[in-house]
Amino acid sequence: MRTLVLPLVAAVLAGTPAVAQDSSAAYRGRPDPSDRPRNTAPVDSAEAKRWMQRFAQCVVAGDPTGARQLLATSPGSTDERDRLIRIAQQRANCLHHGKLRMQGNWMRGAIAEQLYLRAYPKPIEAAATPDAPLTARADAQKWPYQAYADCIVARNAPAADAMLRAEPGSAAEKSALQQTMPTLSSCLAGGKDSKLAIDRTMLRGYLAESLYAQRSPAG
Repeated sequence: MRTLVLPLVAAVLAGTPAVAQDSSAAYRGRPDPSDRPRNTAPVDSAEAKRWMQRFAQCVVAGDPTGARQLLATSPGSTDERDRLIRIAQQRANCLHHGKLRMQGNWMRGAIAEQLYLRAYPKPIEAAATPDAPLTARADAQKWPYQAYADCIVARNAPAADAMLRAEPGSAAEKSALQQTMPTLSSCLAGGKDSKLAIDRTMLRGYLAESLYAQRSPAG
């Protein structure tokens, strides 16, 4: 994934883990006791991820069409990069005086997650189908991580859905991940991409895109 560097007060995307600084809740229109004051030191990874979620929530609430257009781009493409830059510029008020550093695929994933949760507020109640065939969207065949997520969702959508509804790093997320583990393994077994390297943040993003595509009328 190519990295981006946006010298904005809204967001700076770079090839580093998520880092938040000088944060504010101005986009909600009122102060929040949980928000950090301005000019604070960099926060830890867990808090940075929470800020990433808040930024994505603001983006999706303010421009859901732009969020959907981002997901329609190919990962790593120039079109994707341009749309990420446009989102950061147009939604500059989402962090007000804050600054957020994250990988471009983390930003895409966070936006996909919030778009999905906004469109489908209720959890999936259907049972898992562990024997579902290995299938993926036609465009996902070119992207191993998307194909992997499509397989996971096809075989255990309830657990994937539960993971997205859990706070990052929480016991609920760990529980959902444990429920998903057999599916994670089965979707890799025997495949040509059996050694994919993926962290939990990336996994959430890819699962969100896959769930959204599966449940959307046009998906």
